[in-house]
Amino acid sequence: MSQSDESPLAPPQSATAPTPAPAALPVTGRMMLLGLFAAAAYSIANMALRQLARTDGGTGWDMWVAGTKAFPTFFIAVTLITWRRFHGLHSFAEWSFVWPIAVAAIFNQLGGNLPFQMSLRVIGLAVSVPICFASIICSGAVVGRIVLGDQVSVRSAISMGLMVAAIVFLSSGASSRTSAPVTPADITDEIAQVEPNAQPTALDLPAGPGVAIGVLLSIISGLCYGITGVYIRKAVRSQMPVAATLFLFSAAGFLILVPGSLLLLPLSEISSTSPEDWATIAIAGTFNAIGFFAITHAMRFLTISRANVINASQNAMCALGAVTLFGEQLSWTATAGICLTIAGLLTLDRR
Repeated sequence: MSQSDESPLAPPQSATAPTPAPAALPVTGRMMLLGLFAAAAYSIANMALRQLARTDGGTGWDMWVAGTKAFPTFFIAVTLITWRRFHGLHSFAEWSFVWPIAVAAIFNQLGGNLPFQMSLRVIGLAVSVPICFASIICSGAVVGRIVLGDQVSVRSAISMGLMVAAIVFLSSGASSRTSAPVTPADITDEIAQVEPNAQPTALDLPAGPGVAIGVLLSIISGLCYGITGVYIRKAVRSQMPVAATLFLFSAAGFLILVPGSLLLLPLSEISSTSPEDWATIAIAGTFNAIGFFAITHAMRFLTISRANVINASQNAMCALGAVTLFGEQLSWTATAGICLTIAGLLTLDRR
């Protein structure tokens, strides 16, 4: 029918409305890609944090690194809040809604970021990341169901099961690397193969309580990350702007962990920080900010379980980085864990 034949009483949408496009799938697909992008950014940040891990640094150095890495996120958050206020947009929600998020931010820094940095010093990158995500996936699913009423689909449950199985395989490398007998020839070969910049961990020493402590630290950090992730999603899906959420979580790290580290570290040690370490801290903080910004946006449309499973692709990325950059061993069980990680991502429902 030509345009001249149309009735003037015809609904206007028949001539002007575009062809309906499926909205849910593209949005979900974009958010899943954004979650994978966040995982890649977090993986780079974790590799930088692994480079900063010092076996002789102690808790003070771990606290200093975990606190200073929050500054890029803090700076970006302040910039975004200033921009919003300049354009007449609200920056924060009501105080009754802000203070629980602020408490969650402190909980995230003291119970999440600090123990995770300590675990990198004790057991390394390839083991600490998957163990951490085991706790994240489990605690996030339980707390998300209680607090947010998130439903876990069958495919998501299968995907979570595959991810947990992957974590078991990846984590089994800790016991196998410490229980094998060591001979003088093995020590000689290992010295010849270790990269000069690689930092030793408890896994490079005879079996002892160090590995158990490192595993416990990873579990604690994962539990805290999983719980606070639920409240991050609750914040970004309500009246709280993403910039305000970033501000609260980064301020807790920068304004609490840094002063705390000054009580444990002598100023001479901080002032002697090399330019390479400062650059690495900047890299860790910048990519941590990128990952945080990306995953908080993705959480506006994804359930907490789906977001955590997608973010768990860090397991494979960090395992690869641990082997290629830091000389950490990758056994056949770790390889199987990487394959299970990929299978878990492919199984995850996309609707």
